Amino acid sequence: MYTIDQFKSRWKRLHHPSMNVDGDVAFFYGIYVRLHHLAEQDARAFDGRLILSLLLYTENTVAIGLDDVYEDMYRSLGNVVFRWCDGSGMSANATSQVHDLVSQAVADAPCSALRQWITESVLSCDFQRLSDVLTYFAREDRVLRHVYPDLRCRKPMFLRIAGEKQAARQMLWADLAFNWQDKHGNSLPATLARQCRQTAPLMEEWERVPLQEAASLLDTVCSERLDTYTVIGVKDGRTYTLRHRDGRLFKDVTSHSSVPEDVRTGCLAAQLVLYKDKAYISGPAVRLTDDAAAGWNGEAIWSDIFKKEHEAARQVYFTTPFGRRISLYEDLYTIPEDPDEASYAGMGIYLDEPNIFDFLEWLKPSDNAQGVSR
Repeated sequence: MYTIDQFKSRWKRLHHPSMNVDGDVAFFYGIYVRLHHLAEQDARAFDGRLILSLLLYTENTVAIGLDDVYEDMYRSLGNVVFRWCDGSGMSANATSQVHDLVSQAVADAPCSALRQWITESVLSCDFQRLSDVLTYFAREDRVLRHVYPDLRCRKPMFLRIAGEKQAARQMLWADLAFNWQDKHGNSLPATLARQCRQTAPLMEEWERVPLQEAASLLDTVCSERLDTYTVIGVKDGRTYTLRHRDGRLFKDVTSHSSVPEDVRTGCLAAQLVLYKDKAYISGPAVRLTDDAAAGWNGEAIWSDIFKKEHEAARQVYFTTPFGRRISLYEDLYTIPEDPDEASYAGMGIYLDEPNIFDFLEWLKPSDNAQGVSR
């Protein structure tokens, strides 16, 4: 088990370098110790490192509840706490204790360093800081990564354009941070805005107002998938005038990332994001040869990628905790046609099987079972 200093060092490495975790690291260490004792006593497949994944989920729930959105939306996720306990081979009694511990931690958390980092980053109106927040979730959030499409379908395209792996990875994470949409058509910035707005009324005024302002700023984000642009002009080395191949003109496009230094004319492959009515290049941009630019057909390329992702999802099935076998395609891409059923599904309640929370209540020891060891 980690000492508090070891835990703090490890906890810092699990977060973005610009985030100060000092505000609540002692709180999460206390939860870590209690989870460690529970798992050590009861888990058949105990791995102390896995406790950190449950702590990150708890932190996310305390801060903004982003993981909860996807946990309710996608059946393949199931109940994250229950799945963690099941994977560790914990008994029903211990599972109930872990569930109660996480729920109580969410209720008792005195503050949230993660929420503060998100709010301050967005309110800075600095696109790079906004990008850091969204890319952190896109890349590091295990719940979110579980519901992405099969990334093997789009990785080759980014590698072909970028020409080397590091730039290709940066382009991929920028794409997921700004362009990926859940089954309801909501991007990560849009969902984060909604969670800020829903969290705000629960906070004291000193946090409530900044959260509302952050939500409004996130509402201004509008992104363009990777496509080709003709460079019309360059000033100060990092501000561009670009013309999309459909004729749209983007002026004063700012780049904080890698752009070929010798680009004055020619064609760029880039991802653009509009934020507060200003345009930015998200992730690396790549200069294309004339032949490569002439052969680029963005609509056809992305259509083919989406088709492959859908087909890959159709080949995968999972079984819910109550025994229903479901196609991953159905889970990732479809919504019940019946409005009432769709509404319930949005809350993680499915009418074709019992509610997982009812099941967890059933797991709790009854009054006449007080002799069961805790």
